[in-house]
Order: sequence, then structure tokens, then C-alpha cells
Amino acid sequence: MKKQILTVLLACAMQPLWAAEVAGIILPDQVELAGKSLQLNGAGVRKKLMFEVYVAALYTPAKLNDPAAVLALRQPRRLQLNMLRDVDGKTLAEALSEGLKDNLSAVQYTAHAARIAELEKLLLSAKEAKIGDVIQLDLLPGEGVRVQFRGKLLGVIAGDEFARDLLTIWLGNKPVQESLKQKLLAR
Repeated sequence: MKKQILTVLLACAMQPLWAAEVAGIILPDQVELAGKSLQLNGAGVRKKLMFEVYVAALYTPAKLNDPAAVLALRQPRRLQLNMLRDVDGKTLAEALSEGLKDNLSAVQYTAHAARIAELEKLLLSAKEAKIGDVIQLDLLPGEGVRVQFRGKLLGVIAGDEFARDLLTIWLGNKPVQESLKQKLLAR
């Protein structure tokens, strides 16, 4: 009997801890961020024309299907981008800037001008995101947005408001792709 229980426990321990596979990318069910356990809220593919650009995965403290609730959270969150094609830093920076412009008022966009420029500078410093690269945007209350690329810290952009507003690119009223927004909000 003990041998059977041990076999079952060992089999369970050997099971991978992923929650989803999207476009061949295996996403973990949970991640640790700032001492908090976050769970995969949802994930989907960003398509531009006929090309798959990246898999976006949203991690939150609890599953949420309301974009306003995700944006209003005062807890750590992560948006992870797993690249499915090569994109140069300039194109990526321009796409994020455009996404912000689409979802913020002119006053909000202008108020974030220095932070947007800082984000663009970080992405330009990466030169190019290649297939398989991972970009993590960690939204940390009281700190801002921590930008990681290929597992290395590129920098931190201060401001909780900027962190929230950055998520509007994917979760705002004019998201980069409506079907992706829906995938991020439900699994």
C-alpha cells in the first residue's frame, strides 16, 4: 500500500506545473512576484495582419474577468510577452506608444510623456526581440513597472498610474486586439 501511495505522489510531483499551452508556448500556472503568488488569469496570441507576433499572458493575484477590476488592482501583476516572431526594439516601442495613445486622453498621454520616453529607451536598448524571447512587464504598487527582457532587468519606470495605464494597451477601451483582451480576461 505504501508503495502505491508513493508511486502516485511521485507521479503527481513529476507532472509539469503549467496551466496552458498557447501557440506552442507553455505558460506556468503560477509565478512569484514581490513575495506574492500570482496565477495565470488568461493568455492569447497577438496577431498583426496574418502574423502571430507574441503570446501575451496576464498574471494576477486572483482570477478576474472584468478589465476595470484588473486595472484598479493595488497588488502586483505581470504581463508577459513571449515572442513568436522577430521584432526590432523601435517597432515594439512604437506599438506600445501607439497603444497608450489609443487608450489615454491627450492630457493623460502628455502627463506620461517622460515615462513613455523611458519605456521606449529601454526597448530600444534591447535592440531586437527574437522568436523565443520573453518580455516581462511587472506592475509593482509603490514602484511602477519593472521591465525585464530575456530574464535581465532593463529598468524600472516609476509610477502606479503609469503601470495601470500601460495595461490599457491590452485591456483598455481600444485594446490592441479585442480577441486578445477577451483571452487575457478568461481561461
